Amino acid sequence: MSDAVGPSPTEVIISWIPYDARFRDSAVRHALDDHSGQRLFVYVDNLVNRDNDDGRALGDFDLRTMDAVRADLNRRSLGSVDWRRIRAKLIEGLH
Repeated sequence: MSDAVGPSPTEVIISWIPYDARFRDSAVRHALDDHSGQRLFVYVDNLVNRDNDDGRALGDFDLRTMDAVRADLNRRSLGSVDWRRIRAKLIEGLH
C-alpha cells in the first residue's frame, strides 16, 4: 500500500497559495522575480516549515493555516512540488 494518500504536494500548494489573500501578493512577487520557481519555493517553504512570511513571524490564525497545509502534505516534501506549475497558476492573467 502506498503512503501517498490524498492530493500530491503540487495539488496541495496549487489549491492553496493562489487563493489565500494573506500570502498571494508576496507569492506572485516571488513568482515574477524568478522563472525557475526557486524563489517561490523558498517563500512557501518559509511559510509552511519555518512559520515566517518574508521574515515576519506568523500570527495564530496563519499558524493554523500552516498546520492545515502540513496536514494536507502528509509529511511529503515541498521539494517535490512542480514550482513552475504553481508559478504559472499565480501569474496567469497578469500579462
